[in-house]
Parts: sequence; C-alpha cells; structure tokens
Amino acid sequence: MQSKVRRHEKSKGATPSIGYRAPKELRYLHPSGFREVLVLNAKGLEGIDSNKQAVRIAHVVGKKKRQEILKKAEEMKIRVLNP
Repeated sequence: MQSKVRRHEKSKGATPSIGYRAPKELRYLHPSGFREVLVLNAKGLEGIDSNKQAVRIAHVVGKKKRQEILKKAEEMKIRVLNP
C-alpha cells in the first residue's frame, strides 16, 4: 500500500513491466548461449546436443561422481558450466 515504486515516485526506479521480458529465442539461455541441462550422474549426459546444450552438475553430486561426469563430458566434448 505504501510502496514508493508502486506509486511511481521518480527517485525509486522503474516498475518492471511486460517490456522487460527477453526475446523468445533468448529465454532460458545461459550467458554463453547454451541451454542448461542439470545432470546428476554420468548417464544423464546421454542425448545431449553439444552444439546447443551445456551441462550443469547438480550441487548434491559428490567428488567421485563429479569426476566421472567431467571425464565422460570431456570425451563427448560437452561443455560443463560448473566444473
């Protein structure tokens, strides 16, 4: 009720509106231009297009399994966003 942004006071910044949305082709893309795919194990690398998709390893994956995923991704020439 008392939001200065909602009341459009000049010094409080612009209100986000529909015009702030990204173009359809660029939505959900990583800044590198790849679509992110979350991977939990090495089997998750199957079916990934290395030209359009990049892999993000889930934070719950341990050191041993992470090394397996990195090794297999290197063999398949897949980009890993958080090695």
